[in-house]
Amino acid sequence: MSDLEWVINDVTSHRVDGTPESSRRAIVESLVALRALLRMEVAFVSRFADGRRWFEFVDSDESFRPFEVGDSDPMGASYCARVVDGRVDRLIHDARQVPELRDLPVTTSLPVGAHLSVPIEGSDGVAMGTLCCFSRIPDPDLRERDLELMTVFAGLISRHLDLLVTAERRGSSVAEAVTSVITSGGPAIALQPIVDIATGTTAGYEALSRFPGLESWTPDRWFREADSVGLGPDLEASAVRAALREMVRLPRGTSLSVNVSARALCASDGVLDLLLEASSAQVVVELTEHDQIDDYGRLAHVLARVRRTGARVAVDDAGSGYAGLGHILRLEPEVLKLDRTLVEGIAHDPGRQAMCVAMVGFTQRMGSTLIAEGVETGEDLEGLADLGVPYAQGYFLGRPQIPEPRTGE
Repeated sequence: MSDLEWVINDVTSHRVDGTPESSRRAIVESLVALRALLRMEVAFVSRFADGRRWFEFVDSDESFRPFEVGDSDPMGASYCARVVDGRVDRLIHDARQVPELRDLPVTTSLPVGAHLSVPIEGSDGVAMGTLCCFSRIPDPDLRERDLELMTVFAGLISRHLDLLVTAERRGSSVAEAVTSVITSGGPAIALQPIVDIATGTTAGYEALSRFPGLESWTPDRWFREADSVGLGPDLEASAVRAALREMVRLPRGTSLSVNVSARALCASDGVLDLLLEASSAQVVVELTEHDQIDDYGRLAHVLARVRRTGARVAVDDAGSGYAGLGHILRLEPEVLKLDRTLVEGIAHDPGRQAMCVAMVGFTQRMGSTLIAEGVETGEDLEGLADLGVPYAQGYFLGRPQIPEPRTGE
């Protein structure tokens, strides 16, 4: 393999994993390598949109930065348009000697001397931008081999740029779907009963978000997708607001568990303000964070404010993922929810039974409440009762139901 082939493979292949981030890195590294190989002052990738040329990626000498990422100019004033439609050659030794270019303002203002440019085509074969290199001084030594090198890099970059365009369009669609839910008042709320095992009475309800359309998207995915486009806290705030509206339906003495991620609770005043305004001992703030928490101090401060309203704090999925003992000890929740993976089949599983007994003892010692999630059989419910678990929820006890609209809604 030649040195040139090694460079191309190195900057465009082995560090790419198919994500937009890796594609951006591959394009940036390609520009750095290409500019060095061609001994040019500037290398950039442009995209065409709305009659303008947008500078998407730029690499240049520190002493000469004629434009930055995000800058744009009219297509009619650019070299790119003339290269794509064939009015000028892709390889130019000195732009000031080309009749089509010498009178353009950009030619004299920068100025532009040597210039190489090739179209970047999308998967549909249509030029969506260009890959360009140029310097302020002419270069009579440029050869067709240099243009071939540019063409190879353009082909490689085009695949990454195509991926980025696809991701951008998908992000716009996701943002549109999430925004539609938020502006319409948030997701629908289904209430699932939490039952006192000993008496069979309903002690509270968990508020669960339900979303319209996109049947392949679970509620968890809705929140993940919203987070991917920067709307995670906004969607959570709309869900919390919708859940709190259901409090007026609840029987006296019952609680309402509201799911909130630690990230949204700490990062957004919207979620926190809603919980503070609710100011009710009926509210249980159920932390659903499945990512590692980096700042427990910040989270503890926020939860202290929530607790001062009378609300309690619950940790979801105890016994799985990040809801381990260290996490629980740091948060000191008033309510602990035993993960469904420890509940399913517990009637006949000594290991699950042993872990459940440990959780029962732990919560009794700490003065907190234990709720078993995911109870789907009478046998498991009886097993939980025998082990001393006081509360449970699951399909066997009641499926989540969206309440009938109140009169006037």
